[in-house]
Amino acid sequence: MHLRSARILGFLALAVAGIASRSYADPITLPVGLAPGSQYRLVFVTEEFYNANDSNIADYNNEVNTEANGVAALAALGTTWLDIGSTSTVNAIDNIGQDTGVPIYNLDGQLVADDATSSGLFAGSIQNPIDYNESGNLVGSNYLVWTGTRPNGTDFDPLGAGGGLSEQGEANDASNIWIGLGDQFNTESFALYGISGILTVPGSNTPEPSTIVMASLGGAILLIALRRKKSSSPRESTTTRNYGYSS
Repeated sequence: MHLRSARILGFLALAVAGIASRSYADPITLPVGLAPGSQYRLVFVTEEFYNANDSNIADYNNEVNTEANGVAALAALGTTWLDIGSTSTVNAIDNIGQDTGVPIYNLDGQLVADDATSSGLFAGSIQNPIDYNESGNLVGSNYLVWTGTRPNGTDFDPLGAGGGLSEQGEANDASNIWIGLGDQFNTESFALYGISGILTVPGSNTPEPSTIVMASLGGAILLIALRRKKSSSPRESTTTRNYGYSS
């Protein structure tokens, strides 16, 4: 398979021109505001470009997974990354799994969709574009992505299509063209969308067993201390003392 193409080297030109950018930014892997124990997914657009003349979805999954795990912050999540794309035998909505009620965020921490269902990611438009790459950098304008997919998550001019044309989307857009902009010769080189498996926010709202035990032990110690203090307090004697006087 020859999916991978040469990397587009734009960073050097930006450095020479002295233009400020988000180069070298870290991807946001834990969106703000999620409670401990909450589930979520992350999505990005690849920095590298690929062609789309391969009809095996596993190859596209492997490419986005490899690219994500080349970034330490993403590799540390220990998840598997999948391509948001369709071939003639596998629809994107099925390839990534629908996971009802699990919100999806881009790598700038912005909410993209409430979940990966037909009323979320595949409802047509999305809430924020998927325009940050695996390094956490905002991509340039008119950034095209191979999808082979209709906005509803099913195949249309799929990846590896025999006619030589495959559907693409635009990463900078949140309308339905994020995934269904139009077709292009699949020997051309464009990006891919990658999405994580389900992730869980560390921690829990429920105290750990060790915390409960320590709290109970502390309460018992306090109760014993209070009882000892009470027992050592002065009391009136209930015994009549005889000091040698006769009655």
